[in-house]
Amino acid sequence: MSIPAETGVEVSEAIDLEELRSGIRSVLDVEATSERIHRHYDGDTGILADLKRITGELGWSALGIPEDHGGLGLGLRELAVLYRELGRGPVPLPFLSTMIVADIVARGGTPEQQARWLPAFAAATCFAALGLDGTVTLSGDCVTGQLDIVVDGGDAGVLLVRAGDRYVLVPTDQPGVTVALLPAVDRTRSLASVTLEAAACESIAVDADALAVHAALGVASDCIGGAEAILEKTIDYLKVRVQFGKPIGAFQALKHRVADHHLALELARSLLDTAIAAQDGGVEPAALAALARVQAAEVYAAIADDAVQLHGGIGFTWEHDCHLYLKRARLNEMLYGDAERHLDRAADHLMEQTA
Repeated sequence: MSIPAETGVEVSEAIDLEELRSGIRSVLDVEATSERIHRHYDGDTGILADLKRITGELGWSALGIPEDHGGLGLGLRELAVLYRELGRGPVPLPFLSTMIVADIVARGGTPEQQARWLPAFAAATCFAALGLDGTVTLSGDCVTGQLDIVVDGGDAGVLLVRAGDRYVLVPTDQPGVTVALLPAVDRTRSLASVTLEAAACESIAVDADALAVHAALGVASDCIGGAEAILEKTIDYLKVRVQFGKPIGAFQALKHRVADHHLALELARSLLDTAIAAQDGGVEPAALAALARVQAAEVYAAIADDAVQLHGGIGFTWEHDCHLYLKRARLNEMLYGDAERHLDRAADHLMEQTA
């Protein structure tokens, strides 16, 4: 099976990740330019609609979906490439949350649940979100409760909700589900509060460790892509901004700051690559995923924050790219659990290994 020719990538058992990366980037360089992302920030809903359509047409949303349900049957190794390229935008697609839910449905869903949701995810005609933090009770086949903050909730056709020690799938287009959009500093993702009032649901078996690993590696990949992009933009600016008759990038103090960021980014990138490789049978893949997520998020936030300073006054303006990355980086630090939660998870897994 192949990804459509526009990406220039053929899918096989030994898919070339660099070809995949190049194909995705060539599309995003046209469809997710800085100018288009800023228009999305300013309320142009057509940008997101175009990106969703392209996602479906090019098969990106099908990468991690089993072939039996219209997907390409690939794994986290390939998905991480896509997450990283989307992070470079930063592209406002509700993709990571959808692919996490798709992974859960593929692993533990009933045949009926898989037939209903996986082809829709693969075609990008339906997106999903995680409602794991809230007060929700399950009574029979219905759920009632409140989810205060759901990332990508405004775009979701179905929610994966935790109700006590159970997990359920809740379609959003039904009576009893009220989705209210929330203002967000990072407008590349939608935030919503969800009220559930005896909303119909279906129980689903969830591999909690697999969910946590996918979320951690997805956020880490997004962070690495964003950090790479804003650091590149900052270096380009340092080469052309002239002060005292020379480019400011020639000043030793600024060279040292950029060098420090390069080193930190390379270390985070290496840890992420190691964590992804460990999913094929390495030592403590869950712990490595959690640690990679913490380091990548910290490095991204540090680089994005300093990029504003290195750009001078222009970096503080709404019109400049710096604020796109800084706001994405800050949300990434909290996305699907903060650093403390991930460090605790890593410690728990490592202690189990040594016990």
